[in-house]
Amino acid sequence: MSMKLLLIFAHPDDETFSSSGTVSLLTKKGWSASLISATRGEAGMLGNPPVTTQKKLAKVREQELKKAAKITGISKIYFLNFIDGTLHKVPQKVLQKKIFLLIKGDQPDVVITFHKDGISNHPDHIAISKAATQAFFSYMKTARKHVRLYHVVIPKSSLEKYEKAGFRYDYFGGMKPTPDEEISTNVDIRGVYKTKIKAMKSHLTQKKDWESMLRRNKLIEGNWEHFKLIAENTI
Repeated sequence: MSMKLLLIFAHPDDETFSSSGTVSLLTKKGWSASLISATRGEAGMLGNPPVTTQKKLAKVREQELKKAAKITGISKIYFLNFIDGTLHKVPQKVLQKKIFLLIKGDQPDVVITFHKDGISNHPDHIAISKAATQAFFSYMKTARKHVRLYHVVIPKSSLEKYEKAGFRYDYFGGMKPTPDEEISTNVDIRGVYKTKIKAMKSHLTQKKDWESMLRRNKLIEGNWEHFKLIAENTI
């Protein structure tokens, strides 16, 4: 039986930008990968230049996500059907229950979601991290195998290099880095970095974001992804 990975994020492209290199490495090794996307990114950008309209954005971003997922090896996507920008208004118990039921059904060995501050401090990111983390703890109590939860993080040293070079992210109060010494897992994705770029470019509506990310990656070791182990059982 193959190992199972489950990613839990707020928007289409969250998993692509944050951890698609790691996903590609694992699926190439025979892991199966699934994704929970809480929204379809209705409040996102339309592309630069625009490639769709606001009315059609959700459908377009859903297709972009499916294309990126195919590239990295994600075989199943669960949409929670919440509206982009409103996750922080959804009662946590409602969000947690929906996620828990999907985790229980999927039976993953490893779950990945955002850091508790959502990296970018986006309210949707914070809400999905909290709900996914609590849902995982509920799942861990019943799991009959070794299961682990990781949070995606940005190292403090990386953010300092970005800012020194003039890159700043001031939305939602700015980026929330993690001290390097608290990061448990640094994944070398050099062997699949081109795959990650291809997946990122599938999100044509979010071209401004991935162009910025590629520029930033030239300043640091951009072909690494970083995670913090949050919980695991002892089985």
